[in-house]
Amino acid sequence: MDRRGFFKSMLGKGLSHGARQVDAVVIPFERAARAARDAMPQEPAPATDDERELDLGLDDGEDLSVPALSAQPLPARGVTNPVADEDLMRLAADAGLILRVEAVIALARRSVRLVPGEEPAAPGSRTRLGGAPDLPEDVEWPRWEDEPLTFLAQIDLSQAYALGLEPLLPADGVLLLFSALDRTPPGSSPLDRDSTRVLYVERARLPAQPPEAVGPAQPHTALALELSCELVLPRVWAADVQLLELEEPEQQAWEQVRRELAELQGVEAWDAGEPLDSRHHLLGFADESRADMPIACELAAQGIDVGYGAPWSHPEAKRVERAARRWRLLLQLTVDDEAGWTFGRGRERLYVWAPQDDLTGAQLAHVHALAR
Repeated sequence: MDRRGFFKSMLGKGLSHGARQVDAVVIPFERAARAARDAMPQEPAPATDDERELDLGLDDGEDLSVPALSAQPLPARGVTNPVADEDLMRLAADAGLILRVEAVIALARRSVRLVPGEEPAAPGSRTRLGGAPDLPEDVEWPRWEDEPLTFLAQIDLSQAYALGLEPLLPADGVLLLFSALDRTPPGSSPLDRDSTRVLYVERARLPAQPPEAVGPAQPHTALALELSCELVLPRVWAADVQLLELEEPEQQAWEQVRRELAELQGVEAWDAGEPLDSRHHLLGFADESRADMPIACELAAQGIDVGYGAPWSHPEAKRVERAARRWRLLLQLTVDDEAGWTFGRGRERLYVWAPQDDLTGAQLAHVHALAR
């Protein structure tokens, strides 16, 4: 095992396998709670100061509420200058993290940016937005609350791997993504789980021609989807970075490297308060500022309805904190004018999470989506 692999194994030892997967348990009163929440105004209550605004690298005064969208998102952009690990090592050393270079490399991930094209998808392309999905005839169209979900996109994993995607998912086959779009719930309840579905189809089972769609698609006509690989770092308050116990100057240097790494690749690292852009990607890290998504997913997986409260403030949050380390971001989508995607009033992004051990075998029955 090389040094990078060794460091990763040390960071994750006893965490990803120490948590036994627990299926969502739907208890009777949750349906009543869900009905009560649905009867409330669509806007959730503003978040409190307790929403994880601790010493996690958040800016002073950062707004943790979920406002209505105030402006159209900027168009998505792809990576124009792919980089190697050596480039990241140089950035880390130049920023004063010479003693942390191995940790920086170990925690970096390679994600794939998804940029909607302006032209129709090429005939035979397995990577595209909308249109008719390559759904095998023996697979039912996903539904939620007795209505069909909307097909959003499919991704050819062999194309993503050829660009350098982190080796978590199978190296071949296709991912199909379905969502409730405007009906998408926040994801705080176990009952929300199937509002977003991701299906994996092995290449041998793909139809020669897309069958006639039996459900809605957005966009209705298939558009090209451009892929590019991006090397990314977690935020300084991420759980694995917190294990490093960085001093304050090191924390500042870490965030500096994260931003410079994005700039070197011709894109920008997201920070709270910046204009929203239609950033979509496969794997990598979530663009968010609360550090509570794995906790939210684990609470829901254990049958706990958080409602509009902050996941970190829930009485069970501390108990499930270790088990929550098993969750990994599978996909991030953003409202997008080109694709015609919206996720409900005031919600800018859809984050699709899955237990890490499920990703390698593409056992994606337990994905959980959060809309914020």
